[in-house]
Amino acid sequence: MKKPFSVLCLMLALVVLLLPATGYCYREKPDAVIEDSCAGGAKKILVTYDTKHGATAIVAKKIFDTLCDNASDNATIDLIFVENLDADTIQDYDAIIIGSPIYIGKWLRGINKLLKRNHASIAQIPSAFFVTCTYIGEDTPERQEYAKETYVGKNLKDYPDITPVDIGILGGQFTFNELYPIEFFLMKLAGFEEGDFIDDAKIETWAKGAAEQLL
Repeated sequence: MKKPFSVLCLMLALVVLLLPATGYCYREKPDAVIEDSCAGGAKKILVTYDTKHGATAIVAKKIFDTLCDNASDNATIDLIFVENLDADTIQDYDAIIIGSPIYIGKWLRGINKLLKRNHASIAQIPSAFFVTCTYIGEDTPERQEYAKETYVGKNLKDYPDITPVDIGILGGQFTFNELYPIEFFLMKLAGFEEGDFIDDAKIETWAKGAAEQLL
């Protein structure tokens, strides 16, 4: 039987709650960091993200690919892992897309640091945000609204100057062999099943809609 979206996200959050360091550090850097760029029109869009085990990097790359396929006539798109981003360059972009997985209802450290230090610059340009969760389940409008408020709205409450033009709630993925030992134990204890919940069609649809509003 499928578990409710909010319950599963909270259960996953307990992994990090019981071992806080795992949610806010990397072994060094995530093994699956992805960066890319496609040259096109005069406008510039930045896609930046944080990731822990690599799933959000995959989602960010799919968003980037969709933008390159559909918006590159009007814009140049850069995909940059947040830890490698030179924040001084944000002012050079016409729009920004920011993404993170959710742990304990929070974004990862890199995105929180980016916002804390650069929210004024981000507020000057159109922005869109996306979050990934290991399991979404039945994707109803009610769940989407709940997730947007809980996982994006609450995380942006300290930055009232930032008003996203769009918010994406997207599925992630994980396999047990990618987890830290404590995560493996708790995920097994909670009854999670490993799997790939990334939905290419939903990512493409969301990215196209976001691009229309950003440009």
